Amino acid sequence: RYLLAVAKHSSFTRAAESLFVSQPALSQQIKQLEAQVGVQLLERSGRNVHLTDAGEIYVHHVERALAEINSAAQALDDLSDLTRGSLNLGLTPITDYLTAPLIRDFITKYPRISLNTIEMTQQQIEEAVLQDQVNIGVIFSDSFSLSTRSADLETYTLLTDSLVLATARSAHLITDPNGCPNLREVDLVRHPLALLNSQFEMRKQIDVYFSDHEITPNVILESNSLGVIIEVVRSGELHTILPASIVASLGGLTPLAVSPPLPRHTATIIIRKSAYQSQACSAFLKLALLWSRALGKPGQVPTQTEK
Repeated sequence: RYLLAVAKHSSFTRAAESLFVSQPALSQQIKQLEAQVGVQLLERSGRNVHLTDAGEIYVHHVERALAEINSAAQALDDLSDLTRGSLNLGLTPITDYLTAPLIRDFITKYPRISLNTIEMTQQQIEEAVLQDQVNIGVIFSDSFSLSTRSADLETYTLLTDSLVLATARSAHLITDPNGCPNLREVDLVRHPLALLNSQFEMRKQIDVYFSDHEITPNVILESNSLGVIIEVVRSGELHTILPASIVASLGGLTPLAVSPPLPRHTATIIIRKSAYQSQACSAFLKLALLWSRALGKPGQVPTQTEK
């Protein structure tokens, strides 16, 4: 684990901080490991630290071994028949809002399962699933938009949603002939926007929309916190772009029609194909299938037996 931390951070100092150990203790452990395996695993060049060729090979096998250890721990938890156990979910700032009702249902049905949600970007979620740091990831993207393009990931559609322009309910709106709030494309250009920053998949999708329609947006605020964006839009003159279901579930926001229409996108569950599927993981996937069907957008989540 010490070696993996150094390889991840390319620094003994940052690795020691992440592991909550002293740097001398970390360095000593790495030296003992290199002496034990009989090869140099790390190349130390000034402040930078990199894996040697031998280190790359060793880390590859170590990661697989740790994944098996984690699977063994989950298998033991299964003996309790869901009276104990844990489940780690990786969510983006968008999918944590989208899946909040599903998570509430799971907690209600399985109150003794320890549920841990971690907010990350899509690429971070994909990597975390592949490394068994999270059991299940939920991303706001279809399976063709995976950053890693890994054949080791299995994907299942959870729901499909439209993006909409949203503003405070108290904001002055123009209406179309049917009395519905509406903003034309030219208004979208002029109105100030608050958006997630460019590291998030939904922002990348929005930027593609702007580019395809030759729109130069007036982005006043960028943030990695969806909560901050929502509160700023609720209380001021800024607008934002969100999935329609999130706008419908939140108070104080009004969806606005935009021409040309903003795109529809998919929330997708991802798991590692060869990962051991714990009882807690299977229970969440089955509940997600029922939840997806209740929304009228059936998913394809398999049961443990089918796997």
